[in-house]
Amino acid sequence: MVCGRRALLDELGISEGGRRATTERTGYGCGCPDCVATQWNTQRLHHWICGRLLAAGADEAEVDARVDDIPVDVYWRRGDRRCVVEVRSGPLDITSARAHRKRLQAAGIDDVLWVCPQGYWVPLVPAVGVADFAPAAADYRIDQGMVAAGSTGFAAPTRANWELRDFLQGWVKDEIAWGHVDLTTGGWAEVGTWERHTAAQAAMIEQQRTELRDQRVELAVSRQTVREKQKLVSRLHHRIDRAGVYADAEAITMAGLRSELVAQQRIAAGLRATIGRMDRTLNQWQWLTCCAMLLVLTVMTGAMVMR
Repeated sequence: MVCGRRALLDELGISEGGRRATTERTGYGCGCPDCVATQWNTQRLHHWICGRLLAAGADEAEVDARVDDIPVDVYWRRGDRRCVVEVRSGPLDITSARAHRKRLQAAGIDDVLWVCPQGYWVPLVPAVGVADFAPAAADYRIDQGMVAAGSTGFAAPTRANWELRDFLQGWVKDEIAWGHVDLTTGGWAEVGTWERHTAAQAAMIEQQRTELRDQRVELAVSRQTVREKQKLVSRLHHRIDRAGVYADAEAITMAGLRSELVAQQRIAAGLRATIGRMDRTLNQWQWLTCCAMLLVLTVMTGAMVMR
């Protein structure tokens, strides 16, 4: 038979090395040595968390409890505050975890803590990533999910090694809380860290408000400059329009003068043609006169000779 837990991990692309002999049971809770060890480690962690919550000051803590018919791994209460711890030994489904948290909050639960292996899912939900679910002497350590204030005051993920017992004690005493680092991710930190984070955010918001106010002033000045430029452009357009009207009038005048010039040129051409004809006529009459005078002279000369 195939181990159901291994089949799930294979579907998720997570390898656990070589396979071992399994029993005849199937499903995700089969009886193979790996599944038995994992179930034992998970159950041991349930009871260990329950004991640590009671030791930290919880008024009530219960393993495998039900909240309004919703099964939970560990339920605890301190005064009017009611919280739940969910333990997962494998990858955490973000959609299911968020839906489960909403159902619990609708049932009156104030907070939900997920204890699971390290992975990309840890910053997306109120979870802590535990590297080893079977440590020696129940020395559980948190390797992912905690945040700390940086040099600028903003909270950021930290690799500081926290013990799960210290974390649970601070959580029960309301000294550790989960919050958003940005729009999508968050983490667990002490209240003082969140106070510094909030103060840094307030300072950043105030700085951005100042920058926005300065930008608005610059925008107002720019708008005033643009309005003045628009007025200047309007005046220039008006001048251009008037110049266009004047140019049209001048063009009409020039067209009239050009027409008169063409008419004068026609008259001049006619006069030149008339003068040319008169010149030719005068030349012809001059030739005729010369010929007549020569003829008269010839006749007179002949008459004188004949006498």
